[in-house]
Amino acid sequence: MIPNLRRGIFIVGATIITNAVLILILPEGPISQLAIFLLLWIWPVISWSALLEGHIIERALLAAGLAILLNSLLLYIYVFIPGDPSKAPFLIIITAAAIAPLLIAYLAGRFKETTRKQLEANWPLLLLILLIALGFRLVNMGYKELQGDEGVIMVRAASVLTGDGAELFIHQKGPMEILIPAAPWLLGGSIEDFWARLPFVWAGLLVVAALYWLGRIWFRESVGLLAASLFALNGFGIAFSRIIQYQSIVILFGALALVAAWRYRQTGSRRSILLAALFLAGASLAHYDAILVAPAVAWVLIGKIREDGKFDYMGWITALLAGIVILALFYVPFFLGPTIENTFGYLLNDRLGSGQPGAFPGWSGYEVWRMSTFYNSLWYVLGLILLLLFGLWYLFKKRLQFAAVLYFLVPLVFYLFFVADPRTHVYTFYPGAVILAGLGAFTAWKRVENLNTRILSAAVIGLFGLWLTLSALYPYLMLVDTDPERQRTWAENRPAPALYPVTWKEPPIYGLFGFPHQAGWRAVQEFASSIYYPYSSNEEEEITNWYLAQADRTYCKDYSSFLLAENAQDEIPYDIESIEELNLTGRITVGGRDGIRIFQRDNNGETAVIEAANTRRWLDPQDVAPPKNKGEYEVNIELGEQVRLLGYDIDTSQATPGGTLKITLYWEALSAIDRNYQVFVHLYDGQMRAQDDGAPECAFNPTTRWEPGQIIIDPHIIELPEDFPDHEVPLLVGLYDLITEERLGIQDNVDNAILLRMLKIRNE
Repeated sequence: MIPNLRRGIFIVGATIITNAVLILILPEGPISQLAIFLLLWIWPVISWSALLEGHIIERALLAAGLAILLNSLLLYIYVFIPGDPSKAPFLIIITAAAIAPLLIAYLAGRFKETTRKQLEANWPLLLLILLIALGFRLVNMGYKELQGDEGVIMVRAASVLTGDGAELFIHQKGPMEILIPAAPWLLGGSIEDFWARLPFVWAGLLVVAALYWLGRIWFRESVGLLAASLFALNGFGIAFSRIIQYQSIVILFGALALVAAWRYRQTGSRRSILLAALFLAGASLAHYDAILVAPAVAWVLIGKIREDGKFDYMGWITALLAGIVILALFYVPFFLGPTIENTFGYLLNDRLGSGQPGAFPGWSGYEVWRMSTFYNSLWYVLGLILLLLFGLWYLFKKRLQFAAVLYFLVPLVFYLFFVADPRTHVYTFYPGAVILAGLGAFTAWKRVENLNTRILSAAVIGLFGLWLTLSALYPYLMLVDTDPERQRTWAENRPAPALYPVTWKEPPIYGLFGFPHQAGWRAVQEFASSIYYPYSSNEEEEITNWYLAQADRTYCKDYSSFLLAENAQDEIPYDIESIEELNLTGRITVGGRDGIRIFQRDNNGETAVIEAANTRRWLDPQDVAPPKNKGEYEVNIELGEQVRLLGYDIDTSQATPGGTLKITLYWEALSAIDRNYQVFVHLYDGQMRAQDDGAPECAFNPTTRWEPGQIIIDPHIIELPEDFPDHEVPLLVGLYDLITEERLGIQDNVDNAILLRMLKIRNE
């Protein structure tokens, strides 16, 4: 055995090192990203499995979760080492982390082998379920363009990879959804939508396997297989595996915390309670939703104390300290940071309450129901409820695993009774729901079998198969099929109304994720050399900042180009009449339909047409990180300890009497701002000669949206009167409260107005 172990360790270690070398020498692109995916998320599964205890499936699941958690933590620590993050040192760290468990297991004599018996379980059926789940999560996944939240995540990841680790603390969520795509981006040099999302596909697939294992260890293997099947077809599970967001990580780490806690309850292994703490802490680094699985984990762990009648102080203290350390790495600087007040305000008032301080809703059943029956068919939800109720009845009757009830009921009650606007956070109770439904389905089938009636058994099997087929077809049509984009064209193309009825008039509008949509933004790069800047668009900047690599955008009327997206994901207001005055110079189509039209003030020939359906957009972090420009002329003056005016640019090319003067201000938010301050730009010499007052960025970006550390580029266009005086006039800038008209204070400045310069406007 020993020579075989040595040979196995040598082969795996050599494979990992070879993989790392390939990453160094391969050109940027898909092959390089595949090698990175293997190094980050696959090889560590083999390595960690050698050190962990238990069944091969359990070990592989825990190992896969550890790889995601530890690689993310390593990157988190690495980005705060002085100097900009670079590829080679991080590659060495990740490679060492992948090999270390193998060596530790071998040297400590704890190398766990996979026995033939473990491989001879119902693995073909489980493999089939996982393949079906993978198909729903991977097919056409690269079709969809990034949506707003994904764009925010990737821009923040770019900032982190270019040396601005503070972006992690102003995100108002945990850092995991930023760190996970940032790791392959750092190692690969450039990344594209598909490869940024692929780790979340992997996490979504692991969720299906983890729910199988929970169902198996809590009840029996048949329950696990049924639970896995039901979640493989769940609309939330599919959607959140296809996007760059936290949900799949929260579900995965929560499920793995329960798996580890159950192993501790069964064996008393301190390693298991440590893993439970690590995964629960890791889920909390993904999103606050993780707290909802904590009662179920606690119930399992406390059950160990009830059964043994004693308390393992050392095991609990070690686990708690490890969890606290991981949480403290992020949440201590987060709580000490400038965004904590805004974060609590958002959670307590906008989400928990009705928007009024201290107000809590009593019922969000309609919103929960509508969101559930939009992501899933009405048949799936009704069938799940029926099976779930049967499972609950059987569980209470037999006094079986109560943690399964908490796993389902705690998030359900929370989002039904304590959250005014639950949106897609209802995903949190579906993992527990499918396990209970799996128990219900198994119990119901046993009762049918006991009747010993072939006709009834065949009818039940047929009905169940029909229900699964209907349940599977709906998410395929809504989330996987791209022609047509049904969520975007619900009124015309909703899935077979006669087959899939709904109980509401209009589908949800806000907080929708994972549905296919492509406007053609990936192909805008083909027009880059012919687009005049600054540009404007009806698409939100969270998307355009990614695909246009932070190109100069304006919300004022001085744009040179306008990019009009048909059926934009999150459309912002624009002046239709002003667009009609421009020249159509380019069209981007997606599968032959209009996606984006490019209008410009200058006509540079015939309208070019580009098809975007198969276009890919590879970007470096340096391309996407927000610019840190502070203006040509430095100012560096604070206003009210909330804002700093870093500098400004001035364009006097059109500055003649009757013309215009353009001033671009560069503000930096120093803290969260709870008021919408107006900017004033005055040419004032005792008499107001000209002015521009309004919210920043031509009334588009109120100060309450500013994030601490963010640089806001704020252009102002001042209309100059025909009788503008022919002498120097002070150019003054400041901020004031629109309601009270009180200016934001400036130290040692009586008027609370910053003098930028003395300006003289000359006649042509």
